[in-house]
Amino acid sequence: MKQKKYILLLLAAFWQFGHAQQRSLAHLRAGQLGYGINVSWLEQYWNPQVLYRDKLTDNDFRLIGSLGFKTIRLPVAFQQFYIQGSDIQKAKLLSDIDAVIRKSIRYRIRLVLVNHYGNLRADHLQDDTQQLLALWTFLEKRYRKISCNSLYFELLNEPVIGDQQWLPVARKLAARIREGSPDRTIIVGASNYNSIYELSRIAPLPLKNIIYTFHFYEPFLFTHQGADWIGKQVATTGIPFPYLDRQMPPLAPAARGTDGEANYKNYHNEGKAGAVHDKLLIIKKWSDIHHVPVLCSEYGVYRKFASEQSICNYLTAVKNELDRLSIPWMIWDYDENFSIFQGKPGRRTLSPCLSELFRK
Repeated sequence: MKQKKYILLLLAAFWQFGHAQQRSLAHLRAGQLGYGINVSWLEQYWNPQVLYRDKLTDNDFRLIGSLGFKTIRLPVAFQQFYIQGSDIQKAKLLSDIDAVIRKSIRYRIRLVLVNHYGNLRADHLQDDTQQLLALWTFLEKRYRKISCNSLYFELLNEPVIGDQQWLPVARKLAARIREGSPDRTIIVGASNYNSIYELSRIAPLPLKNIIYTFHFYEPFLFTHQGADWIGKQVATTGIPFPYLDRQMPPLAPAARGTDGEANYKNYHNEGKAGAVHDKLLIIKKWSDIHHVPVLCSEYGVYRKFASEQSICNYLTAVKNELDRLSIPWMIWDYDENFSIFQGKPGRRTLSPCLSELFRK
């Protein structure tokens, strides 16, 4: 009886050691991501011409590295350009991705390859799942020999179906990848567009070496002000960060009666670093409880209507809180409408405030 008890205790100790080792690998890989930046280029499904742009040149890699970024997150519209794409589009897409991977390795910048805008619909779940399984089977095989310290796979950006449907699919996709790449680190977010709140409500997958991701654009009233694809709720522009009563513009007439009106009235509570801290603390506590690493893979500001000082104030506030909580982060984005630059990427178009931020 004593011998049996001893054996059980020994097995339990081995299991805990192995589990801790795997947990350590996920945390190690998350820590290696450091500061990152999104390059929103191949995710532009509405514009097939992006496949033929000379993007992410050696000069871009040198600039990104000189600013202290350790990782590039590369969102790709695989649904449009690969699953549904012509043979020419498929070949060009893969050529573009291959080129980015080669340069990432050359410049020692890690790369997160993201399936962006992929179909996963509740009423087509079985067929869409099979498409995603085929996609990730192909990508895993194509990039199997790339070091797991250099290349990470993010299964699906901003899933919109409920987690009860999405998480079993994520588990299948991860298992398929692990058949050929058992040590590849996989990144998974929760439903409702990688919501921080939905992530805090789920139980982690029963899988090893997973990083859990969320996006952070709060307060939305500020970060998306004037964004025409969002609608009337963000029609009010000129909103400062942090909140300053004397600088607040009047509520836009178009926003009346929308969620934007309520958000405007509550902005004195939400538009400050303390509110950012309180929200991020939710996911930090979840991470600690479940012993899994988390990643903020997107945060940023639509720059068309926000002042440069407010943009810098916000990016600084979020960065400081993420750093304080030891959560790696990736800004959205490099050179599109949320760009960190005031024009074409370069030292001269980076505000002094942001230059100082990235030196910290």
